[in-house]
Amino acid sequence: DALDKDLDSWDEKWQFWSQLINEYSVEYEPSKAMKQLKKLLNGKNYFIATSTFGHFFEKAGFDQEKIFNVFGDWTMMQCSSGLNHGTRSDLSTVKRYVNGQGEVPRCEDCNSPMELHMPLNAHFFPDEDANTRFRWFLTRNQNKKVVVLELGVDPTSPQLLDPMVKLVEQFKD
Repeated sequence: DALDKDLDSWDEKWQFWSQLINEYSVEYEPSKAMKQLKKLLNGKNYFIATSTFGHFFEKAGFDQEKIFNVFGDWTMMQCSSGLNHGTRSDLSTVKRYVNGQGEVPRCEDCNSPMELHMPLNAHFFPDEDANTRFRWFLTRNQNKKVVVLELGVDPTSPQLLDPMVKLVEQFKD
């Protein structure tokens, strides 16, 4: 996997990650389709469970409280120690690396290097708050008609496709 490259040092990892994050998230401008989706959902009850980790829905102005980034968010970082010390934004770190002034971020609790908030290894801690909000959305709407859109998900990404298919099969509305 390109994101989990076997680089020699944390500094090399952050240089690599920062280039990707800057190119695909920091400089991201919402597409016409993303703007149309936002317009379509305006005033409607919705929730987005996404396997994208690039912060695209947030950058397009969707309500952050209605988004669950199932596989994390590479604009956030977490402690590499394996202990859940929470997450924090990595955008200032990315900016410094892109400008040639990067320094490996450290955990405020234990001083371990920080890593991307993504399932690159067994240290990944999903966003429990967003997971809970998603579950409550489903619970509150279990007796209503709900539209499930699977955008950009195909049989090669069964991690998100399979649970959504099972959800739709279980709740016919």
